Amino acid sequence: MNIGHEWVIDFIRRVLAEGRAHHAYLLTGPTHVGKLTTALAMAQVLLCEKQTGCGQCRHCQLVGRRIHPDLRILELPADRRTIPIRDVHEFTQGIALKPLEAERKVYIIDSADLLSEDGANALLKTIEEPPPAVTLLLTATDPARLLPTVVSRCHRLSLRRVPAEVIQEHLTANLAVDASQARTIAELSHGLPGWAILAQQQPEIQDEQRQRGRDLAELLQSSRLDRLKYADTLADRWSGHNEQVLDVLEIWIDAWRGLALSKAGLTGQWQNLDLTSGQSLDLADVRTALAATLDTLEALKANAHPRLALESLLLLWPRLPIQPLPALPSR
Repeated sequence: MNIGHEWVIDFIRRVLAEGRAHHAYLLTGPTHVGKLTTALAMAQVLLCEKQTGCGQCRHCQLVGRRIHPDLRILELPADRRTIPIRDVHEFTQGIALKPLEAERKVYIIDSADLLSEDGANALLKTIEEPPPAVTLLLTATDPARLLPTVVSRCHRLSLRRVPAEVIQEHLTANLAVDASQARTIAELSHGLPGWAILAQQQPEIQDEQRQRGRDLAELLQSSRLDRLKYADTLADRWSGHNEQVLDVLEIWIDAWRGLALSKAGLTGQWQNLDLTSGQSLDLADVRTALAATLDTLEALKANAHPRLALESLLLLWPRLPIQPLPALPSR
């Protein structure tokens, strides 16, 4: 179910009705914001008998089950860090043939920014010379990693974080989550519906989110040596579990962002990440720390040296006087 991005569905319905549909769309946004879910909702509209995504016709039903003969989906293999060229060739095989049942075919490439270099080049030819009656839907967390020529040939749709109340409503109405728990999960999700659904299914994810916020608070009160030790621990995990290190940085970015907004009087959600002690920091310090953490995340994605990048980041963060931290809430 598409959560919080109904404007995308309204857009695709409108351009179809006006005969202005583009041959390729690029959906961008942070991890767990709902890019693949939205792409599937777009595919439902594109393949629907009424071109509305009615949810009732045979085409909509088949798309909902991801078994429509005119729908192809390419995803990152579970055992790979990039999508190999052989998967791209298999995916695009027969793309020039006529649709089997619908008026068009829809090809979805999830995490297109993780295409191997050869795979991206192979895809480029398809996007530059698209077959008739084919719509390509690409998703990307980091569009800067895509070939500029691929990006330039796509109509870009940027998905924003979803309001907490929208996520809370989905959890209570569709997943039968208790209202209080739904509110807590929605606030912890920081606008990411996919994360909220995972956290509802796996409660330990909520604990990890809180613990990473607590780690940040402790680091702000730690000595330079303790910060270096923590950075080295993260760096040691990079070679085998780099996605876990990136997740930690994403949590810290959310914490710094929430604290910055709170200090500006815009939100109080920073409290869910145990950064109460951070209220004594100047807004300028918070902004500097947020910018540095964002830069480190991008540097690591661009193959920066993990130990040097993480050590530099933690040494740059401001230092707070030692004070007791609140206990983590029990579930």
